[in-house]
Amino acid sequence: MKKSVLIMLVALIVVGCAVLTSCQTKAQGPAVEYVNLGLEFKNKSEKTITGLYLYPTGSEELYQNIIPGFGMDGNLWTAGKVKVYPKGFVIRPVAESYEVKLVFEDGTEMIVPELDLLTPDSDGRLPNEISFKPDPNDVKIKFDDDADVQPAIEEAIAAGVTFDGWYPNV
Repeated sequence: MKKSVLIMLVALIVVGCAVLTSCQTKAQGPAVEYVNLGLEFKNKSEKTITGLYLYPTGSEELYQNIIPGFGMDGNLWTAGKVKVYPKGFVIRPVAESYEVKLVFEDGTEMIVPELDLLTPDSDGRLPNEISFKPDPNDVKIKFDDDADVQPAIEEAIAAGVTFDGWYPNV
């Protein structure tokens, strides 16, 4: 009888360990879903920008500076109308909204909050242009249907080269 109680006790311990181990494995949390954000950027801020960070609203991670991916001399993005605006994409976690932090050459910064980049317009198209203005409340987000915009974005996505060189570890 003592032998059967001992066997039952060992069996319960083994089952308990198996249950505890499986619970710890499942407690890793849900997988993060990512999205390609294909965008054209326009600097109408009236200032030279040295840093552009696009991240989910409330995120502690700002990700990489997007400006070096524009390929401009000295990583300085001057304001004003130019013949070609930077077009490409970044990969970010799916979020209800995004923020942009701009860092200007004079050391000042501007946060552009609550950018909705994942809600399609009435024609079913996602925004593909962010036009920065001096006031963060005047920043324009829209679908730019100029003939050179969407094909350039799609080409960058097909090539798999993000503006900032950041790719998720999945």
